Amino acid sequence: MPVFSGPGPSPTRIPLATPSSKRANLASFCLTVLASLAQGWSLISAGRALGALIDGTTPAALLASALLSGTASALAAAGARAVSLGSAAREEAALRRRVLAHLMGLGPARAARQRTGSTVSVLTDGAERVALYRQTFLAPTIAAGLAPALVLAELAIAVDPLPSTVLTLAVVGVPTLIIGFHRTLRSSSSGSRRSRARLSAEYLDAIQGLTTLTLARAARRTHERLCEAGEGNRRAVMRLLAGNQLVILVTDSLFSLFLISVAAVSAVARLGSGAIGVGDALAIVLTSFVLLEPLDHVGAFFYVGMGGQANQRVIRRILSSSDRSGAAALGGPRQADATGAREPAGQSGLSGAPGAGPSGAIRLREASAAWGRAEVLHGIDLEVAPGEHVAVVGPSGSGKSTLTALLKGDLLPSGGAVEVDGEALAPGSGAAEQERVRAASALVAQSTWLFSGTIASNLRLAAPSAGDDELWEALTIANLAEEVRGMPQGLATRVGERGLGLSGGQAQRVSLARAVLADRPVLLLDEPTSQVDLAGEAVIIEAIERVSKGRTVITVSHRAGALSGADRVITIEGGRLIATEPGARSGTGAAPEAGHGAGRGER
Repeated sequence: MPVFSGPGPSPTRIPLATPSSKRANLASFCLTVLASLAQGWSLISAGRALGALIDGTTPAALLASALLSGTASALAAAGARAVSLGSAAREEAALRRRVLAHLMGLGPARAARQRTGSTVSVLTDGAERVALYRQTFLAPTIAAGLAPALVLAELAIAVDPLPSTVLTLAVVGVPTLIIGFHRTLRSSSSGSRRSRARLSAEYLDAIQGLTTLTLARAARRTHERLCEAGEGNRRAVMRLLAGNQLVILVTDSLFSLFLISVAAVSAVARLGSGAIGVGDALAIVLTSFVLLEPLDHVGAFFYVGMGGQANQRVIRRILSSSDRSGAAALGGPRQADATGAREPAGQSGLSGAPGAGPSGAIRLREASAAWGRAEVLHGIDLEVAPGEHVAVVGPSGSGKSTLTALLKGDLLPSGGAVEVDGEALAPGSGAAEQERVRAASALVAQSTWLFSGTIASNLRLAAPSAGDDELWEALTIANLAEEVRGMPQGLATRVGERGLGLSGGQAQRVSLARAVLADRPVLLLDEPTSQVDLAGEAVIIEAIERVSKGRTVITVSHRAGALSGADRVITIEGGRLIATEPGARSGTGAAPEAGHGAGRGER
């Protein structure tokens, strides 16, 4: 399963706690300790009350003390539980928001390395398990580990120090027991988490690609693969449960019996020597049950503790991933933030008139780029003047899409420098520089993603405050206004996920309209006509001509028609810029057609 990696702080150093979670854990810890002390005193009082009955004296005061301290223990334990659960719910939501915001900041280049189903699993089940682990397990477990020492001190002061010392030596093995089982059975928890993540990814992939699977007659094979993945997940869960049952067997049958036996022997020995009375002997035996408190958390460790730790490691890996390799969704709204990204240009730029916005100049100086350790682009030198339309051609795998990733801020150069509209990226650049480069361009990709909602809501991704008149103006420039007016509900027409309800050409023109609304100086077109027929291509090309006015345009395409408006055509092969020719708009005829086939994942 893919995992997030890359430059960034050590995952173990990523803090997950918030001030409110720390306060809640402190309150839970104090209440749990108070509950244990009150419980210990209740048992001491109850033991002495029984001894008073045996001796024939009145136990009223002792019974009242036992009742009051027992009530205080119950109230403190309930308060600790309420604080822990309430804090867990708040922290789960906060953690989910934090991870989602980080993923959005990383952008498509990084997000593409993690399967969607795995990401969904981390943001749902994973966040819940981490919150429960941190808020309902950690503080109570630490308090439960400290409680025996405090109760034994209470027993030593109120009853007899010698049995307390013996019992102290006996309970030393509890932490050792917990650590030992954690190290022995930790792999079962990690295996269970990985199995759940794989199963979630497989199911989501199958649902998203259901149409393709059916048309390709691959649905039965996918069903069989999902059954195998489900069986693997069941086996992983059973291994986890088997480990948990082993823990319960060892702790309950051996340690609990051993501890109570030590308490009983010590009490009888001290009673026989005359050092203590019957009531105190009974108090020692009863108090030994409080010393078993840590054992209650040993069994829970494998459900809450180990599951939380496994998911915590994954979340910390995500949060430690450098956002140098990611980018925010392009072609969407630009917002000012602490990084210094530009505010959107005024809506007066909708007409695309020259000079309406920033210059849009592009410069690459000895720019190289790599995906992982594989260098794809080698020493590219390129200069694009403001307002120029440059077409990029080349065979599949030559590096055209990698060049686009550099220009839109998804990828940092591994060498040299990239400058877009005056904003530079170099190998050491950080999130602020990337955000400023992203803010300079809008992208129209070969496959447009439209969200479930209305046409208007999809357009307002680029300009949340845009009015209907501005939306219609953008649709007019994108050559789609008349078709939307012909729909029964106009701008309120609902579309499904991925543009269900619109043709491929209409979806591409919605993307063009979003680029108009974004009003950025640079327009990146990545195979904008690859998903449409020739008639649709002609309409999109006409729309591109309108949208391109006053903007610097980079078009990557295999289809000659999409390059007809270019001022210049550059050819990339083997990751190097090998040729530059005049384009059709310069009067030299049609732009040359490059290689065959447009690979969706091509680099």
